[in-house]
Amino acid sequence: MKRERIKFNTFSFISTFARTIIETFISLFLFKNGFSIKEILFFYLLENVFAILISYLFVYIGEKKKYSIAMYIGIVCFILFQVSINFINHSTWYIVLLALLYSLYRRGYWLSRRFYITNVIPQNNSTEVFSLTLILSQISSIIAGYCGAFFLDKFTVLPLTIISSVLLFISAIPLVRIKYKKTSTKIELIKNLKQYDKRNLLAFSFYELNNLVTFLFPIYIAVYIQNSYTLAGSINAISKIAVIIFIFIYGKVIKKKNHFVLSTLICLILYASKLFVSNYWILIICFIEGFAGVMQTQSNNKIYFENRNGVDATHCNLIYNIIESIVRSIVVIPLFFINNIRIMIIVVLCIMGIQLLVYSIIKKGNKLK
Repeated sequence: MKRERIKFNTFSFISTFARTIIETFISLFLFKNGFSIKEILFFYLLENVFAILISYLFVYIGEKKKYSIAMYIGIVCFILFQVSINFINHSTWYIVLLALLYSLYRRGYWLSRRFYITNVIPQNNSTEVFSLTLILSQISSIIAGYCGAFFLDKFTVLPLTIISSVLLFISAIPLVRIKYKKTSTKIELIKNLKQYDKRNLLAFSFYELNNLVTFLFPIYIAVYIQNSYTLAGSINAISKIAVIIFIFIYGKVIKKKNHFVLSTLICLILYASKLFVSNYWILIICFIEGFAGVMQTQSNNKIYFENRNGVDATHCNLIYNIIESIVRSIVVIPLFFINNIRIMIIVVLCIMGIQLLVYSIIKKGNKLK
């Protein structure tokens, strides 16, 4: 099992670099290339709507064939996505194409990645083992963020497309060599959804709205502070450094107690604070946010890996992806009626706050099964 974790961590380190060298800047890249905020929201909405529809398809491929096939489909689609953004076009069909390719990539990649995680990480020791994986991913993300910002500020996206494409294929080599016991699970989504703890579904839903905030924030930075990739890359690096520093402390604490509610509340406060400070204060807040973020991520992983309520890993994976995509799709719709990026982010934070309040009440009262 230790050898398999080494293979997975190698895949994680290389693939994280290959992905984030471009993925960190997608919303900012589209914005700087003339896409309106509404067009970028349309891209985000379509990507998540497509994800709802294709998640089942990738799980089916993984269960009936191999998850490595689903992973390679995702990798190929991300490469096609990167090639496409080298030829900017502002037509609706172009946005639809980008959203479809990006959605295929994310479902193929993340459904397969989570499958391999559940097969190489012991459920009774998920926090400790996952901490190493998370640290390696953060180191890779820091390097990728600076490299991506440098190339995008000085050159074009083409060199990054080439680098990312090559590394993505290399990263899959150790992944497909991971040995695990092959089982074919009959997919019964509705049955397992009824069995799954509804409190966990609520937790996943507002945790994944972090993705929407992270997606919008680089645009906010470009509009109100500095329109450059370098600052976005620096903010990414600062938060990741904090994750690495604090994970050694928090990784030990979470074994005893889950701090999901507290860490989410801190993240909401920090997200809101960033909307009303200068660029230097943003860097400081992002450092603190890294600590709260890793608390939240580790707590969410503990819920995901260890509190399945009898639902097998395959259906947990599928349910998680569908729930996150549905919630993101619903929440992004009202943002089309708002013209200010700062207010958009505030609306998302308010929705997360309401969900957190409901989750806290339900969790305390233990009324929802």
